[in-house]
Amino acid sequence: MGLTDRFLDNIFKIRRMSYSSNVESLVRTYLADTVGVALAGSSDIFDKEERILNLQQSTGSVKPIGHNRTCSLADAIFLNGLSAHFLELDDGVRYGVIHPSAPLFSALIPLAIENKVQWVDFLRGAVCGYETSIRIASAMQPYHYSAGYHPTATCCTLGVAVGVAVMLGWDDSVVKDAFSAACISASGSLKVLEDVSQLKPYNCAKAALNGYMSAMMAKAGFAGPSEPLDGDIGFLKMMSSSYNEDILTGDRDYLYLEKIYQKPYASCRHTHPEIEACFKIRLNSGFNIEAIERVKVTTYKGVIGKHDFKDIRGESSARMSIPFSVAVALTTGKAGIAEFAEPYVSDKTLLDLTHRVDIVPSEDLSKLVPDKRVAIVEVTMKDGRQYSEIVEYPKGEPENPLSDAENYAKFLSMAIHAGLSEHKAEAIFKELTTVNEPNFNTIW
Repeated sequence: MGLTDRFLDNIFKIRRMSYSSNVESLVRTYLADTVGVALAGSSDIFDKEERILNLQQSTGSVKPIGHNRTCSLADAIFLNGLSAHFLELDDGVRYGVIHPSAPLFSALIPLAIENKVQWVDFLRGAVCGYETSIRIASAMQPYHYSAGYHPTATCCTLGVAVGVAVMLGWDDSVVKDAFSAACISASGSLKVLEDVSQLKPYNCAKAALNGYMSAMMAKAGFAGPSEPLDGDIGFLKMMSSSYNEDILTGDRDYLYLEKIYQKPYASCRHTHPEIEACFKIRLNSGFNIEAIERVKVTTYKGVIGKHDFKDIRGESSARMSIPFSVAVALTTGKAGIAEFAEPYVSDKTLLDLTHRVDIVPSEDLSKLVPDKRVAIVEVTMKDGRQYSEIVEYPKGEPENPLSDAENYAKFLSMAIHAGLSEHKAEAIFKELTTVNEPNFNTIW
Protein backbone atom coordinates (compact mmCIF):
# COMPACT_ATOMS: atom_id res chain seq x y z
CA MET A 1 0.00 0.00 0.00
CA GLY A 2 1.07 3.57 -0.63
CA LEU A 3 1.41 6.16 2.13
CA THR A 4 -2.16 7.44 1.77
CA ASP A 5 -3.65 3.96 2.01
CA ARG A 6 -1.48 3.11 5.00
CA PHE A 7 -2.58 6.33 6.70
CA LEU A 8 -6.25 5.74 5.95
CA ASP A 9 -5.96 2.09 7.01
CA ASN A 10 -5.38 3.38 10.55
CA ILE A 11 -8.37 5.70 10.27
CA PHE A 12 -10.58 2.84 9.07
CA LYS A 13 -9.43 0.67 11.98
CA ILE A 14 -10.43 3.46 14.34
CA ARG A 15 -13.73 3.82 12.49
CA ARG A 16 -14.59 0.24 13.46
CA MET A 17 -13.38 0.41 17.06
CA SER A 18 -15.55 0.43 20.15
CA TYR A 19 -14.87 3.67 21.98
CA SER A 20 -14.32 3.86 25.71
CA SER A 21 -16.55 5.90 27.99
CA ASN A 22 -13.61 8.29 28.47
CA VAL A 23 -13.35 8.95 24.73
CA GLU A 24 -17.08 9.61 24.50
CA SER A 25 -16.89 11.91 27.52
CA LEU A 26 -14.04 13.87 25.94
CA VAL A 27 -15.93 14.30 22.67
CA ARG A 28 -18.99 15.54 24.55
CA THR A 29 -16.81 17.97 26.53
CA TYR A 30 -15.18 19.33 23.37
CA LEU A 31 -18.57 19.54 21.65
CA ALA A 32 -20.11 21.59 24.47
CA ASP A 33 -17.03 23.79 24.66
CA THR A 34 -17.18 24.48 20.92
CA VAL A 35 -20.88 25.32 21.00
CA GLY A 36 -20.36 27.68 23.95
CA VAL A 37 -17.49 29.47 22.25
CA ALA A 38 -19.44 29.69 18.98
CA LEU A 39 -22.47 31.19 20.75
CA ALA A 40 -20.26 33.86 22.31
CA GLY A 41 -18.35 34.45 19.09
CA SER A 42 -21.50 34.78 17.03
CA SER A 43 -22.84 37.45 19.38
CA ASP A 44 -19.71 39.53 18.80
CA ILE A 45 -19.82 39.34 14.99
CA PHE A 46 -23.56 38.84 14.56
CA ASP A 47 -24.07 41.89 12.33
CA LYS A 48 -21.22 40.89 10.01
CA GLU A 49 -22.48 37.32 9.77
CA GLU A 50 -25.98 38.55 8.95
CA ARG A 51 -24.43 40.78 6.29
CA ILE A 52 -22.75 37.73 4.75
CA LEU A 53 -26.08 35.91 4.59
CA ASN A 54 -27.72 38.93 2.98
CA LEU A 55 -24.94 39.31 0.43
CA GLN A 56 -25.21 35.62 -0.37
CA GLN A 57 -29.01 35.91 -0.56
CA SER A 58 -28.84 32.70 1.42
CA THR A 59 -31.96 30.62 1.86
CA GLY A 60 -32.47 27.20 3.36
CA SER A 61 -33.55 25.35 6.47
CA VAL A 62 -30.45 25.41 8.67
CA LYS A 63 -29.76 27.79 11.55
CA PRO A 64 -26.14 28.80 12.13
CA ILE A 65 -25.10 28.75 15.78
CA GLY A 66 -26.38 31.88 17.51
CA HIS A 67 -28.83 32.87 14.75
CA ASN A 68 -32.61 32.65 14.51
CA ARG A 69 -32.82 32.88 10.71
CA THR A 70 -32.29 29.91 8.47
CA CYS A 71 -29.91 29.65 5.54
CA SER A 72 -28.24 27.10 3.29
CA LEU A 73 -26.32 24.21 4.78
CA ALA A 74 -23.05 25.47 3.31
CA ASP A 75 -23.54 28.98 4.70
CA ALA A 76 -24.42 27.61 8.14
CA ILE A 77 -21.23 25.54 8.17
CA PHE A 78 -19.18 28.57 7.14
CA LEU A 79 -20.68 30.91 9.75
CA ASN A 80 -20.29 28.29 12.46
CA GLY A 81 -16.58 28.19 11.64
CA LEU A 82 -16.31 31.97 11.92
CA SER A 83 -18.12 32.06 15.25
CA ALA A 84 -16.27 29.13 16.81
CA HIS A 85 -12.81 30.61 16.19
CA PHE A 86 -13.41 34.35 16.48
CA LEU A 87 -12.78 34.75 20.21
CA GLU A 88 -9.66 32.52 20.37
CA LEU A 89 -11.30 30.37 23.04
CA ASP A 90 -11.60 27.12 21.08
CA ASP A 91 -9.50 24.08 21.91
CA GLY A 92 -6.30 22.95 20.23
CA VAL A 93 -3.39 20.51 20.12
CA ARG A 94 0.14 21.66 20.80
CA TYR A 95 1.66 18.79 18.80
CA GLY A 96 -0.16 19.82 15.64
CA VAL A 97 -0.50 23.55 16.39
CA ILE A 98 -4.14 23.30 15.30
CA HIS A 99 -7.64 23.99 16.59
CA PRO A 100 -9.46 20.80 15.54
CA SER A 101 -12.90 21.07 17.16
CA ALA A 102 -14.07 24.39 15.71
CA PRO A 103 -14.02 23.41 12.01
CA LEU A 104 -15.02 19.81 12.70
CA PHE A 105 -18.16 20.51 14.74
CA SER A 106 -19.03 23.51 12.57
CA ALA A 107 -19.69 21.01 9.79
CA LEU A 108 -20.89 17.96 11.72
CA ILE A 109 -23.63 19.69 13.75
CA PRO A 110 -25.71 21.12 10.87
CA LEU A 111 -25.19 17.96 8.81
CA ALA A 112 -26.34 15.85 11.75
CA ILE A 113 -29.47 17.99 12.03
CA GLU A 114 -30.27 17.78 8.33
CA ASN A 115 -29.63 14.04 8.11
CA LYS A 116 -31.11 13.06 11.50
CA VAL A 117 -27.82 11.43 12.49
CA GLN A 118 -27.76 9.25 15.60
CA TRP A 119 -25.25 9.98 18.35
CA VAL A 120 -23.24 6.79 17.74
CA ASP A 121 -22.59 7.90 14.15
CA PHE A 122 -21.88 11.49 15.18
CA LEU A 123 -19.35 10.19 17.70
CA ARG A 124 -17.67 7.98 15.08
CA GLY A 125 -17.39 10.88 12.64
CA ALA A 126 -15.92 13.15 15.30
CA VAL A 127 -13.31 10.60 16.45
CA CYS A 128 -12.16 9.85 12.87
CA GLY A 129 -12.13 13.55 11.99
CA TYR A 130 -9.98 14.32 15.01
CA GLU A 131 -7.57 11.47 14.28
CA THR A 132 -7.14 12.60 10.67
CA SER A 133 -6.47 16.28 11.25
CA ILE A 134 -4.32 15.88 14.37
CA ARG A 135 -2.13 13.13 12.94
CA ILE A 136 -1.55 14.99 9.69
CA ALA A 137 -0.70 18.25 11.46
CA SER A 138 1.47 16.63 14.12
CA ALA A 139 3.44 14.70 11.50
CA MET A 140 4.43 17.91 9.67
CA GLN A 141 5.35 20.17 12.59
CA PRO A 142 7.26 22.35 13.17
CA TYR A 143 8.03 22.63 9.46
CA HIS A 144 4.48 23.28 8.27
CA TYR A 145 3.91 26.15 10.70
CA SER A 146 7.37 27.59 10.07
CA ALA A 147 6.67 27.65 6.32
CA GLY A 148 3.79 30.05 6.96
CA TYR A 149 0.83 27.70 6.71
CA HIS A 150 -2.13 27.95 9.09
CA PRO A 151 -2.56 24.30 10.17
CA THR A 152 -6.18 24.81 11.24
CA ALA A 153 -6.95 25.84 7.69
CA THR A 154 -4.95 23.13 5.96
CA CYS A 155 -5.01 19.99 8.11
CA CYS A 156 -8.49 20.44 9.56
CA THR A 157 -9.91 20.50 6.03
CA LEU A 158 -8.81 16.87 5.76
CA GLY A 159 -10.26 16.01 9.16
CA VAL A 160 -13.61 17.58 8.34
CA ALA A 161 -13.85 15.72 5.03
CA VAL A 162 -13.20 12.36 6.71
CA GLY A 163 -15.41 13.18 9.69
CA VAL A 164 -18.37 14.09 7.48
CA ALA A 165 -18.03 11.00 5.28
CA VAL A 166 -17.66 8.65 8.25
CA MET A 167 -20.54 10.24 10.21
CA LEU A 168 -22.85 9.86 7.22
CA GLY A 169 -21.92 6.19 6.92
CA TRP A 170 -20.32 6.27 3.50
CA ASP A 171 -18.10 3.44 2.23
CA ASP A 172 -14.35 3.54 2.83
CA SER A 173 -13.77 4.19 -0.86
CA VAL A 174 -15.89 7.33 -0.67
CA VAL A 175 -14.09 8.42 2.49
CA LYS A 176 -10.80 8.10 0.61
CA ASP A 177 -12.09 10.21 -2.28
CA ALA A 178 -13.27 12.82 0.23
CA PHE A 179 -9.83 12.81 1.84
CA SER A 180 -8.20 13.08 -1.58
CA ALA A 181 -10.37 16.04 -2.58
CA ALA A 182 -9.50 17.74 0.70
CA CYS A 183 -5.77 17.20 0.12
CA ILE A 184 -5.85 19.01 -3.21
CA SER A 185 -7.99 21.93 -1.97
CA ALA A 186 -6.73 22.66 1.55
CA SER A 187 -5.04 26.04 2.00
CA GLY A 188 -4.50 28.86 4.47
CA SER A 189 -1.77 31.36 5.31
CA LEU A 190 -0.49 32.64 8.65
CA LYS A 191 -0.55 36.13 7.15
CA VAL A 192 -3.88 36.27 8.99
CA LEU A 193 -1.90 36.97 12.18
CA GLU A 194 -0.50 40.29 11.01
CA ASP A 195 -1.45 43.88 12.00
CA VAL A 196 -5.16 44.70 11.59
CA SER A 197 -6.22 41.38 10.04
CA GLN A 198 -9.45 39.80 11.30
CA LEU A 199 -9.22 36.83 8.96
CA LYS A 200 -7.93 34.10 11.28
CA PRO A 201 -11.48 32.79 11.85
CA TYR A 202 -12.02 32.96 8.09
CA ASN A 203 -9.40 30.23 7.73
CA CYS A 204 -11.30 28.09 10.22
CA ALA A 205 -14.58 28.70 8.41
CA LYS A 206 -12.99 27.78 5.07
CA ALA A 207 -11.63 24.54 6.55
CA ALA A 208 -15.14 23.57 7.64
CA LEU A 209 -16.62 24.50 4.27
CA ASN A 210 -13.84 22.98 2.15
CA GLY A 211 -13.96 19.74 4.13
CA TYR A 212 -17.72 19.53 3.67
CA MET A 213 -17.48 20.25 -0.07
CA SER A 214 -14.71 17.67 -0.44
CA ALA A 215 -17.01 15.06 1.06
CA MET A 216 -19.86 16.12 -1.25
CA MET A 217 -17.60 15.87 -4.31
CA ALA A 218 -16.67 12.33 -3.32
CA LYS A 219 -20.26 11.27 -2.70
CA ALA A 220 -21.26 12.76 -6.07
CA GLY A 221 -18.82 10.35 -7.73
CA PHE A 222 -15.74 12.50 -8.36
CA ALA A 223 -12.66 10.31 -7.89
CA GLY A 224 -9.53 11.90 -6.49
CA PRO A 225 -5.86 10.99 -7.06
CA SER A 226 -5.08 7.63 -5.46
CA GLU A 227 -1.95 8.98 -3.72
CA PRO A 228 -2.73 12.57 -2.60
CA LEU A 229 -0.30 12.59 0.33
CA ASP A 230 2.92 11.32 -1.25
CA GLY A 231 5.02 12.29 -4.28
CA ASP A 232 6.72 15.43 -5.54
CA ILE A 233 3.46 17.38 -5.72
CA GLY A 234 1.65 15.53 -2.96
CA PHE A 235 0.14 17.28 0.06
CA LEU A 236 3.09 16.49 2.36
CA LYS A 237 5.82 17.66 -0.05
CA MET A 238 3.95 20.86 -0.84
CA MET A 239 3.12 21.71 2.77
CA SER A 240 6.29 20.73 4.62
CA SER A 241 10.02 20.23 4.18
CA SER A 242 9.86 17.12 6.37
CA TYR A 243 7.36 14.87 8.09
CA ASN A 244 7.23 12.02 10.61
CA GLU A 245 5.87 8.94 8.88
CA ASP A 246 5.45 7.03 12.13
CA ILE A 247 2.91 9.58 13.37
CA LEU A 248 0.98 9.11 10.13
CA THR A 249 0.96 5.32 9.97
CA GLY A 250 2.13 3.94 13.32
CA ASP A 251 -0.12 2.20 15.82
CA ARG A 252 -0.91 3.96 19.10
CA ASP A 253 -2.46 2.86 22.38
CA TYR A 254 -4.32 6.16 22.53
CA LEU A 255 -6.40 8.37 20.27
CA TYR A 256 -5.04 11.75 19.27
CA LEU A 257 -8.14 13.53 20.57
CA GLU A 258 -6.79 12.68 24.04
CA LYS A 259 -4.02 15.22 23.34
CA ILE A 260 -6.42 18.16 22.99
CA TYR A 261 -6.14 21.13 25.34
CA GLN A 262 -8.91 23.55 26.26
CA LYS A 263 -8.55 27.29 26.64
CA PRO A 264 -9.62 29.22 29.74
CA TYR A 265 -8.28 32.54 28.38
CA ALA A 266 -9.48 34.52 25.36
CA SER A 267 -6.18 34.71 23.49
CA CYS A 268 -3.87 32.59 21.39
CA ARG A 269 -2.64 29.50 23.23
CA HIS A 270 0.94 30.67 22.80
CA THR A 271 0.13 33.42 25.32
CA HIS A 272 -1.30 31.18 28.04
CA PRO A 273 1.88 30.12 29.89
CA GLU A 274 2.81 33.80 30.16
CA ILE A 275 -0.67 34.76 31.38
CA GLU A 276 -0.58 32.18 34.17
CA ALA A 277 2.93 33.19 35.19
CA CYS A 278 1.68 36.78 35.48
CA PHE A 279 -1.23 35.68 37.64
CA LYS A 280 1.24 34.00 40.00
CA ILE A 281 3.46 37.09 40.11
CA ARG A 282 0.48 39.25 41.09
CA LEU A 283 0.13 37.15 44.25
CA ASN A 284 3.55 38.18 45.55
CA SER A 285 3.38 40.35 48.63
CA GLY A 286 4.22 43.95 47.85
CA PHE A 287 3.82 43.60 44.09
CA ASN A 288 2.80 46.95 42.57
CA ILE A 289 1.83 47.20 38.91
CA GLU A 290 2.75 50.89 38.78
CA ALA A 291 6.32 50.17 39.86
CA ILE A 292 7.21 47.86 36.93
CA GLU A 293 10.35 48.85 35.05
CA ARG A 294 10.37 46.09 32.45
CA VAL A 295 9.23 42.53 31.79
CA LYS A 296 11.28 39.76 30.21
CA VAL A 297 9.60 36.66 28.78
CA THR A 298 11.85 33.72 27.96
CA THR A 299 10.16 31.07 25.85
CA TYR A 300 10.44 28.90 22.73
CA LYS A 301 11.56 30.49 19.48
CA GLY A 302 8.49 29.42 17.49
CA VAL A 303 6.59 32.51 18.70
CA ILE A 304 9.16 34.97 17.36
CA GLY A 305 7.86 36.94 14.42
CA LYS A 306 4.28 35.76 15.00
CA HIS A 307 3.30 36.53 18.60
CA ASP A 308 5.98 38.89 19.96
CA PHE A 309 4.68 42.12 18.40
CA LYS A 310 3.85 45.18 20.52
CA ASP A 311 1.92 47.31 18.05
CA ILE A 312 -1.68 46.54 19.01
CA ARG A 313 -4.22 47.36 16.30
CA GLY A 314 -7.52 46.18 17.72
CA GLU A 315 -9.02 43.12 19.37
CA SER A 316 -7.75 40.48 16.94
CA SER A 317 -4.24 41.87 17.22
CA ALA A 318 -4.40 41.92 21.02
CA ARG A 319 -5.41 38.26 21.21
CA MET A 320 -2.34 37.24 19.20
CA SER A 321 0.21 39.29 21.17
CA ILE A 322 2.25 37.87 24.06
CA PRO A 323 3.38 41.36 25.21
CA PHE A 324 -0.21 42.63 25.40
CA SER A 325 -1.37 39.43 27.10
CA VAL A 326 1.35 39.89 29.72
CA ALA A 327 0.41 43.52 30.23
CA VAL A 328 -3.30 42.83 30.64
CA ALA A 329 -2.74 39.82 32.91
CA LEU A 330 -0.37 41.72 35.18
CA THR A 331 -2.65 44.76 35.29
CA THR A 332 -6.09 43.19 35.68
CA GLY A 333 -5.46 39.65 36.91
CA LYS A 334 -7.86 38.49 34.19
CA ALA A 335 -7.71 37.30 30.58
CA GLY A 336 -11.29 36.90 29.46
CA ILE A 337 -13.21 38.23 26.49
CA ALA A 338 -13.52 41.69 28.01
CA GLU A 339 -9.78 42.09 28.61
CA PHE A 340 -9.01 41.68 24.89
CA ALA A 341 -11.60 44.22 23.78
CA GLU A 342 -12.25 47.93 24.26
CA PRO A 343 -11.44 49.86 26.34
CA TYR A 344 -8.41 47.71 27.20
CA VAL A 345 -6.96 47.39 23.69
CA SER A 346 -6.57 51.16 23.40
CA ASP A 347 -5.75 51.91 27.04
CA LYS A 348 -2.57 54.03 27.07
CA THR A 349 -1.28 52.61 30.36
CA LEU A 350 -1.71 49.06 29.14
CA LEU A 351 -0.11 49.82 25.78
CA ASP A 352 2.81 51.53 27.51
CA LEU A 353 3.40 48.40 29.59
CA THR A 354 3.05 46.26 26.46
CA HIS A 355 6.02 48.10 24.95
CA ARG A 356 8.11 47.27 28.03
CA VAL A 357 7.65 43.52 27.56
CA ASP A 358 10.50 41.81 25.71
CA ILE A 359 10.26 38.28 24.29
CA VAL A 360 13.53 36.34 24.36
CA PRO A 361 13.81 32.98 22.55
CA SER A 362 15.59 30.12 24.31
CA GLU A 363 17.23 27.20 22.56
CA ASP A 364 16.75 25.02 25.66
CA LEU A 365 13.04 25.78 25.90
CA SER A 366 12.64 25.35 22.15
CA LYS A 367 13.97 21.80 22.43
CA LEU A 368 11.07 20.94 24.76
CA VAL A 369 8.45 21.74 22.10
CA PRO A 370 5.95 20.16 21.47
CA ASP A 371 6.02 18.10 24.67
CA LYS A 372 6.09 21.33 26.65
CA ARG A 373 5.59 24.96 25.66
CA VAL A 374 7.25 26.71 28.56
CA ALA A 375 7.39 30.38 29.47
CA ILE A 376 9.44 32.14 32.14
CA VAL A 377 8.20 35.60 33.06
CA GLU A 378 10.60 37.89 34.94
CA VAL A 379 9.31 41.25 36.16
CA THR A 380 11.87 43.86 37.20
CA MET A 381 10.63 46.70 39.40
CA LYS A 382 11.92 50.28 39.44
CA ASP A 383 13.58 49.66 42.81
CA GLY A 384 15.46 46.65 41.45
CA ARG A 385 13.30 43.92 42.96
CA GLN A 386 12.50 41.01 40.67
CA TYR A 387 9.63 38.56 40.48
CA SER A 388 9.90 35.42 38.36
CA GLU A 389 7.56 32.53 37.58
CA ILE A 390 7.73 29.57 35.19
CA VAL A 391 4.75 27.72 33.68
CA GLU A 392 5.18 24.41 31.86
CA TYR A 393 1.59 23.21 31.45
CA PRO A 394 -0.97 26.02 31.54
CA LYS A 395 -4.51 25.25 32.64
CA GLY A 396 -6.40 23.19 30.10
CA GLU A 397 -3.55 21.01 28.86
CA PRO A 398 -4.17 17.23 29.12
CA GLU A 399 -1.58 17.24 31.92
CA ASN A 400 -3.49 20.03 33.71
CA PRO A 401 -7.11 19.67 32.55
CA LEU A 402 -10.12 21.79 33.32
CA SER A 403 -12.39 20.20 35.90
CA ASP A 404 -16.05 19.46 35.16
CA ALA A 405 -16.98 22.52 37.22
CA GLU A 406 -14.52 24.68 35.29
CA ASN A 407 -15.86 23.42 31.98
CA TYR A 408 -19.40 24.30 33.00
CA ALA A 409 -18.30 27.70 34.34
CA LYS A 410 -16.64 28.49 31.02
CA PHE A 411 -19.72 27.40 29.07
CA LEU A 412 -21.97 29.45 31.31
CA SER A 413 -19.85 32.56 30.84
CA MET A 414 -19.88 32.10 27.07
CA ALA A 415 -23.65 31.59 26.96
CA ILE A 416 -24.32 34.60 29.15
CA HIS A 417 -21.99 36.67 26.95
CA ALA A 418 -24.22 35.61 24.06
CA GLY A 419 -27.30 36.85 25.90
CA LEU A 420 -28.71 33.49 27.06
CA SER A 421 -30.20 33.00 30.50
CA GLU A 422 -28.44 30.82 33.05
CA HIS A 423 -31.38 28.40 32.90
CA LYS A 424 -31.09 28.08 29.11
CA ALA A 425 -27.30 27.70 29.31
CA GLU A 426 -27.60 24.89 31.85
CA ALA A 427 -30.16 23.09 29.69
CA ILE A 428 -27.93 23.27 26.60
CA PHE A 429 -24.88 22.07 28.51
CA LYS A 430 -26.75 19.09 29.94
CA GLU A 431 -28.22 18.26 26.52
CA LEU A 432 -24.76 18.06 24.98
CA THR A 433 -22.89 16.38 27.81
CA THR A 434 -25.36 13.90 29.33
CA VAL A 435 -28.29 13.10 27.00
CA ASN A 436 -27.92 9.81 25.10
CA GLU A 437 -29.23 11.30 21.86
CA PRO A 438 -28.63 15.07 22.08
CA ASN A 439 -31.12 17.10 20.08
CA PHE A 440 -29.12 19.77 18.26
CA ASN A 441 -32.32 21.44 17.10
CA THR A 442 -33.05 22.63 20.63
CA ILE A 443 -29.69 24.22 21.28
CA TRP A 444 -30.24 27.78 20.06
